[in-house]
Amino acid sequence: MMSDPRILTAPLQFATADAGNTGVVTVKGTLDYTTHRLAEDFLDKAFARFGPNLVVNLLEADFLDSRATGLLVSCWRRAEEEGGRLSLVAVEHGAARVLWITGVVSRVPVFPTVEAALATPGPAAAP
Repeated sequence: MMSDPRILTAPLQFATADAGNTGVVTVKGTLDYTTHRLAEDFLDKAFARFGPNLVVNLLEADFLDSRATGLLVSCWRRAEEEGGRLSLVAVEHGAARVLWITGVVSRVPVFPTVEAALATPGPAAAP
């Protein structure tokens, strides 16, 4: 008898932290087409709460697909348009490797730790 062919993935969870003038969003679990809408809604709420300066921590993400990378690029563009900066925290191996494969890291700033992302100055405030 054949086993059930379903693939089980970790549920998507978010956590936020206020780091002065920057919000830190930590993503845990799978960020793909099945969780895209939930992630999009949560990131909209993060922009509303923290403004355009966000750090998205992907170190605890299990999987990112092309929709996830597209969502992250859209958030990066939104932050730039609103005069802020979106930074990602990720490493080249594991779930976030897709950011290197697709070239996202050539546009969106990526750091190895949340501390490194927060220590890098963002855009100058408008006069």
